[in-house]
Amino acid sequence: MTNDTASSLATAEREVSPSMPSLLSLLPWRPIGAGAVKVAAGVALAWLTIWLMASHSSSHDIVALLRFWVFGITLPGTLLWRLASPFRHNLIEDFAAGSLVGVSLLILVYLGVAPLGGQRWAWLWAAPVIIAVTVVPSWRRRCLQRVERPVSPLTAWLVATTLALPLYAIGRYRALAPAPYTDARSHVPDMAFHQALAASAKYDVPLQAPYVNGERMDYHYFWHQLTAATSWATGVDLTDLIYNIGWIPLLLAGCALIYALTDRIAPGSRWAGPLAIAVAGIAGTVDAYPSVRLPAESLISYYWGSPTQNLGGALITLLALIGVDLLRGRSGPATWVLFVVIAAAASGSKATVLPMIICGLGLVVFIRLLYGRFAKGALLIAIVLGGIFVAAIFVVFGNKSSGLAVRPWVTFAKVGIYPLVAKPVEGGGFDHAAMWIGGITLCLGLLLGSAGLLVLLGTAARWFRDPGMIFLVGIAIAGFGGLVLTDQPGTSQLYFHRTAVPIIAALAAAGVWMLVFWFADRRSGVLVFVSLLGGIGATAAARSIVKANPGDGKPFLTADGRLTGLIAPWVWTITFLLAVAILVTVLWKLAKRRGRPTRVATASFVLAGMGAGLFLPLQAMASYHRTDLPPLSDDFKLGPSATQTTAALWLRDHTAPGELIATNAHCTMKNTTGCDSRHFWIAALSERHVLVEGWGYTNTINELVADTGMSPNGLPFWDQQKLEDNDRAFITPTRDNLRLLKVKYGVRWLYADPGQTVVETAKLDTLATLRFKASDALIYELP
Repeated sequence: MTNDTASSLATAEREVSPSMPSLLSLLPWRPIGAGAVKVAAGVALAWLTIWLMASHSSSHDIVALLRFWVFGITLPGTLLWRLASPFRHNLIEDFAAGSLVGVSLLILVYLGVAPLGGQRWAWLWAAPVIIAVTVVPSWRRRCLQRVERPVSPLTAWLVATTLALPLYAIGRYRALAPAPYTDARSHVPDMAFHQALAASAKYDVPLQAPYVNGERMDYHYFWHQLTAATSWATGVDLTDLIYNIGWIPLLLAGCALIYALTDRIAPGSRWAGPLAIAVAGIAGTVDAYPSVRLPAESLISYYWGSPTQNLGGALITLLALIGVDLLRGRSGPATWVLFVVIAAAASGSKATVLPMIICGLGLVVFIRLLYGRFAKGALLIAIVLGGIFVAAIFVVFGNKSSGLAVRPWVTFAKVGIYPLVAKPVEGGGFDHAAMWIGGITLCLGLLLGSAGLLVLLGTAARWFRDPGMIFLVGIAIAGFGGLVLTDQPGTSQLYFHRTAVPIIAALAAAGVWMLVFWFADRRSGVLVFVSLLGGIGATAAARSIVKANPGDGKPFLTADGRLTGLIAPWVWTITFLLAVAILVTVLWKLAKRRGRPTRVATASFVLAGMGAGLFLPLQAMASYHRTDLPPLSDDFKLGPSATQTTAALWLRDHTAPGELIATNAHCTMKNTTGCDSRHFWIAALSERHVLVEGWGYTNTINELVADTGMSPNGLPFWDQQKLEDNDRAFITPTRDNLRLLKVKYGVRWLYADPGQTVVETAKLDTLATLRFKASDALIYELP
């Protein structure tokens, strides 16, 4: 789709496909009242946001965070965005892109001032931006220009509604769980890990793994710098920022930007952008098996609920948006500068971002060469980003791979239905037949959930001359390629695909928009809505039939080694989706609406497939309730009790940042399988370094996993002498043992957890000073 074609399509759609123009023209508030209706959509979304924030956070913290985001991030970022961008499309784009520009500048400024000890003052970067725009008349006029294509009231409500989906999915789920660190049965080690790194980011240069003193952290840690900067600027506790409220503005900005990106490739559409938000926000995959998840994870939790992925996904969407403009020649010098700045911030936000952007640019260069043209701009951008990424490899990632390796198709043996269909293989290894079964079902689910991509395959001749579309397709291909061609501990290769999800969703929505647009029917929005609802109903009906007819055995491998129940669920699902498409087509033509029957049926089927992906997330959200946690057992990944949390916070409030703690707590779960060493919450809550707490998620462990192929959560600590010296101070304390900790390792404080090992409190009471005492936590100060 060329630039001229995109423009003509947008003009034509506004002429032939307005949403219910006759009804709108009769309403008394048009045109003046339209602004009030759009404001009402924003107010409704703001109310939901604050309601969710208030679940576990105080009004003081909520006000402090929102004040900082508005005046310290969004306002200066939006001013810079308006100065750099030649467009004034709409306020949704301006505020979303501006927020992420502000986030990027705050990260880079924080990284620049941290070595000078200026972490507390990084937020002051906003002041000169606001002052400069205020006093320079030409800049001020440019920033105050009216938007060129304001969104319609219907679009405003559609965007607000779809933004509310991932917001509610995560926020309400967390609100119904116990408040963080108040119940040992409700604990997510990965979140404590991120909090520990954010605590390190407040004080350490370079970043450390504070739960193993002296272990440098080579990781995509820019989100932790952002969180540390926000904590310094607002005074809000890290726990509140990470669990309760800090993730929300970033999620809203990233999801809103998906609308802006979709508007670039489906210009003028009122529904394509909101559809893309819904697909990227909660859907994107269809699961035909009632007893299995495809893939075996929650995209909502791992995409928008993952702190680093939340930031990385938002920044890749912004880079894609600017990249489309650059490649189409719709930019100025300031846009190029802004693109490089965002790329620098993205380089350490998520390791997958820049490689995928570079792959997208590489596809542009390749395709243009096929047409006898040389894409100098794309090549130049790729070279610049390549230089930034190489610098990040050494500076941010320490020239370490974190166990990433090229192992084609191994992913199919680690996600999806593989464990349920695989047969034992002599000598170990993978059941390759089961791998391909898992791969086919996984890809089928992903393809149906983003079925609009199928349209792009059939319309390639139209968009092959548009470098912007080629760029986005290249990113999507890179995301899927990284998923299926690489392997990493903890199946982290899935983040290649996850990072591409916003781009895939925008492409899928644009693909189905191309079909619907050619109906040239002003009521086409009705078909879109009905087909999406039909897809939700179709997958619900198919799953009910499959559930009611479980077959002759457990899913999917029977006792005699036969496979059963693999094909029928997909047959039922696709049959019902086809039935929806046929029914919608018949009704559409009976109503004498425009469009060839084949094109109408194809569009309806594609939309129904994308709607089918909405069923499970919506069903899950509708059934949210406060769960009763079962009694404590060895099967739990144990976190701190309320009193243990109080003890850790006591250390934060009564010790200096440089003072070192020793603890006997190393395992979140300890049973016959060994020690799950993801114990991070003492370092996270105390914001202090611990000699040896847990040792999971460290660079050393990742390297051992790559070398041995063992599970990262079961490997022993690599320095057994240090661990023995540490634990003797609690199990068999003597004056010499404690002196060794203090003199050799620099330990000043002991945090004793009687539930982890035996603690000789009687001896410790005579050798050290007891500063805090609870039934499950003791804190001693060494003499």
